[in-house]
Amino acid sequence: MTIKFVSFIGLAPDELLEAAEAEIQSQLHHTEGELVLYRKPTFRGHNLLKPSAQVQGLLQYFASVGCICSEYRLAYSLFPENMDEWPLKSEDLAFYYAFSAAEGRLNLEHDERVSDLLKAFEFSSEFPKYRYMVNDFIHKYAEARQVSADIIWHFNYLSEHDDKDQPFTQDMTLDS
Repeated sequence: MTIKFVSFIGLAPDELLEAAEAEIQSQLHHTEGELVLYRKPTFRGHNLLKPSAQVQGLLQYFASVGCICSEYRLAYSLFPENMDEWPLKSEDLAFYYAFSAAEGRLNLEHDERVSDLLKAFEFSSEFPKYRYMVNDFIHKYAEARQVSADIIWHFNYLSEHDDKDQPFTQDMTLDS
């Protein structure tokens, strides 16, 4: 799948983006320029889970530097089946950000600086909606869009270890 990048960062006001940049630089400084992980559900008084154009712009700003939590949040905000009234919706962009987050998560599986924080996020009360979204994408597009077997395995694992969910089953054989 080829997707044309669409920037809507400008939906967030400049002062909010400046504060986000300061947060990003602070985290990069503490991780020698390697990681940004903003897990809190609010930023400077903005609820990152509440629909607004400003929040979508802010989430894209954090996602642009590889913040996994922001990528999942942005993906879900864009997901057309999300019943919340976010200003922008796009299944292709939701797919892109969801799988970028999943891939980033798997790449950090053994990074001691963040692996426990990411596991806590994945088993938080916020995460099931992201898991359902990714499982929906896997169900619809695993073969056509060549979803990594590692990502499928990871989301099966998450589903199996959540009492509220049943594991996703994939009957087809996929190439990694």
